Amino acid sequence: MTEAKTKSVNMTFPALFSYVLNTNYRSMSGILGLVLSFGAIVMLVIGWNATSGRQKAIFIIVALMFTVINPLSLAFKTFKQLKTSPSYKQPLVYTFGDDGIGVSQGEEHMDLEWKGVYRLLMTKYMLAVYTNRMHAFVIPLDQLGDDKGKILASVVNFTAGYKPRVSRSLKRYQSGKGI
Repeated sequence: MTEAKTKSVNMTFPALFSYVLNTNYRSMSGILGLVLSFGAIVMLVIGWNATSGRQKAIFIIVALMFTVINPLSLAFKTFKQLKTSPSYKQPLVYTFGDDGIGVSQGEEHMDLEWKGVYRLLMTKYMLAVYTNRMHAFVIPLDQLGDDKGKILASVVNFTAGYKPRVSRSLKRYQSGKGI
């Protein structure tokens, strides 16, 4: 991509929620929570006839804690953040070029060199460009329009020499295969 592509994007609920879920459930505490929830479901099924009503209620609550209650709570917090955070009121302008990504919002501007990309994660709704373990630029895929394939291929290929962690869903964009 010798010609820089500029895209103005507004954060969407599906993209931000996808990022929040991935951040939460890919951590050790998220995985442990899922294991506990599924363990509670197994214990509930196995011991249905041998447990009291109170024990069943506890198993049901634990089973629902990380599989239903926590995702609903995260969805509510994400929706609230999207509606109240000033940083989501204006679109972000991303410029994808040979040297890296330029990010602008209002008067603020930041350049991220390709060698500064720590990890690339793509879900159905978003691309997260991590600058370290905890911070990422979340780009809603539906906002990239017709240039989506070219942009994703360029991001993957420009960062390839620096060997960031790349999600399996982005592998198809290596060497322009997914365009």
